[in-house]
Amino acid sequence: MCPAESRDPSPDFYLSAAAVFKNEAPYLDEWLAFSLIEGVEHVLLYDNGSTDNPRDVLGPWIAAGVVELIDWPLHWKSGAQTKAFLDALVRLRGRTRWTAFIDIDEFLFSPTGKSLPETLKEYENHAGVIVNWQCYGTSGHESRPPGLTIESYTRRARTGWARNRRVKTIVDPLLALEPQSAHLFSVQPGYALVTEDFRPVQVIRTANGRRRLRHLASWLPYLPFDPYSKTEPSIRQVSVLNLRINHYATRSREEIPLKYKGRDTMNERDRRSHARYHDRNEVEDPVLVRKAERVREVIARVRAGLPPFAAEAIAIA
Repeated sequence: MCPAESRDPSPDFYLSAAAVFKNEAPYLDEWLAFSLIEGVEHVLLYDNGSTDNPRDVLGPWIAAGVVELIDWPLHWKSGAQTKAFLDALVRLRGRTRWTAFIDIDEFLFSPTGKSLPETLKEYENHAGVIVNWQCYGTSGHESRPPGLTIESYTRRARTGWARNRRVKTIVDPLLALEPQSAHLFSVQPGYALVTEDFRPVQVIRTANGRRRLRHLASWLPYLPFDPYSKTEPSIRQVSVLNLRINHYATRSREEIPLKYKGRDTMNERDRRSHARYHDRNEVEDPVLVRKAERVREVIARVRAGLPPFAAEAIAIA
């Protein structure tokens, strides 16, 4: 019997999310509230050695049954993220129909206005769907602005930028075998990941030569390749009509160093190049600003010990 045939017809959740984080406490409330608004029901969070007291923020979300928190002290260089994602696959098999493997600076939604569960119904014959980034820069902010991320950062790279070919995966845990990277998964024989327009993709390794050009790319970001990718989907498109991830890759200039703190995978010159490359602000696109008030309402309710949504407001915005 294949995994799909042995599926529990009524798992605990339709859509979960899994993420690894470190020192992201100021951003957790917003990311969790936004995820719930879009239709995520359950979040598996791996704390990779935070020192900013994330449990103070996450306590109400854990009490509400939204967050499951796991201490994950593995060193980043030892594959902390991919090993966490493999652990998540094991934990979530049979408990959830879909799992989105994303980061705290990535906001997953459907530009159609549908909820994520409504959108994912279309992909149930496949092992998973890949979702392209739209990378946002500092939007001119030198220091952290007072508003939410989704309303403060409204300028991004051009849609078809090579870096926006980068994807994250929403996968069926019963059909996924293991992460090939933090971005892509291998799946059971006979199944495939698909693009948002239903084209099957394979995972391919990129050429090492590109990586030698990272410092050049930081000054010439619209070169026709992504110097940072190590794995890519075989279909190199940027399509964000049905599903999309807003990737707030830098936040403000003041916050950029926090992106690298504790992850000793780059020297200082590499960090400057990485930040310069990702600080793209060519397109004004405030697509998520209208959701800010709803996000604040959900945060306030959870902090007050109430269910995230009032009974009369269950419908997804």
